[in-house]
Amino acid sequence: MAHVIAVTNQKGGVGKTTTAINLGAALAEMGHYTLLGDLDPQGGLSLGLGLAAHDLDLTIYNILTDSRIPVAGITHHIRPHLDLLPSNIDLAVAEFQLIAQMGREYILREALQGVRHTYEYIVLDCPPSLNLLTVNALTAADSIIVPLQVEYFAMRGLEQLMDVFSRVRRRLNPSLEILGIVPTMVDVRRTNDQQILQEVTQAYPGLILDVYIKESIKFADAPRHQRSILELDPKHDGARGYRKLAKLVLQHYGEWSEIQERQEQAYLNLPTELDEALQASLTEPDETLQAPPTEPDEAPQASPIEPSLELSANALTDKSMPPDISLAHSNNGSSITPPPPATIAIPPLSSEYPASDFS
Repeated sequence: MAHVIAVTNQKGGVGKTTTAINLGAALAEMGHYTLLGDLDPQGGLSLGLGLAAHDLDLTIYNILTDSRIPVAGITHHIRPHLDLLPSNIDLAVAEFQLIAQMGREYILREALQGVRHTYEYIVLDCPPSLNLLTVNALTAADSIIVPLQVEYFAMRGLEQLMDVFSRVRRRLNPSLEILGIVPTMVDVRRTNDQQILQEVTQAYPGLILDVYIKESIKFADAPRHQRSILELDPKHDGARGYRKLAKLVLQHYGEWSEIQERQEQAYLNLPTELDEALQASLTEPDETLQAPPTEPDEAPQASPIEPSLELSANALTDKSMPPDISLAHSNNGSSITPPPPATIAIPPLSSEYPASDFS
């Protein structure tokens, strides 16, 4: 049966949709069949994964307002091991229609019962408010993950969320638990971030997960390409962070195995091994380019002269050779013998070219 996880925080802009997308993508990457549910009328989760939800006739709004429509009828397969329940602006009026219904807090929980045996994990992206849609998500969930931007107003809003969590657990869903708080958009170089993390750790001991998501422009770039950060840049710190979050989720439910641990270590060490091999290839001398060592006592030998070149040299320097072998050329049938090497003589102009032509 699927574990249902609600990603919630009533403050907007803290990374709920980004966390839902990348947590679902990380779980799917590890081979776990995952269903993403978009409960935000803005439809950010659907658009971020490349589904034009504003053009759809059937969305999560329909299963909340019409019990005859099954969840499987509006599910879209978008990635290997990853499906999506889309939403659009129609969901904004669902809250007013649910007010008059009996047991309105349990509608989503009952709708998901039909697919809980199909998936291993169901991740719900909640809207940025503590309305009836959020209460439905908390009632249907087994646990919640709270993305927390490390700034003062987000920390103050966390108190209201904890109050709603306590009420839902007391009245609607006694088995609901907090899986953990995930700091997002963190820059540890900022003093403010360090102080907020310290205050949250003191106020909620044991709830801060051993992972934080660094601030990066890649998270803003990924939805533009309609991809998760794991697809856009698998080696990015953000991708590694959400893989670690998925690992913590699996460990929480006792589904993280030693095989996965070894696979993760091999995957994380792969870039380092390649870098070391490349560095070694650049620093080691190339034996093929080195000249063989010579003995210090041996003088270098001159290269032998080819017989033809040696004969030509002797022919030019040997005075015993007959005069008819000396260099000569023909000019209008006349033979001109060059002067001796000691003097430089200019041969007379041929009669064929008048002197006036050169003036």
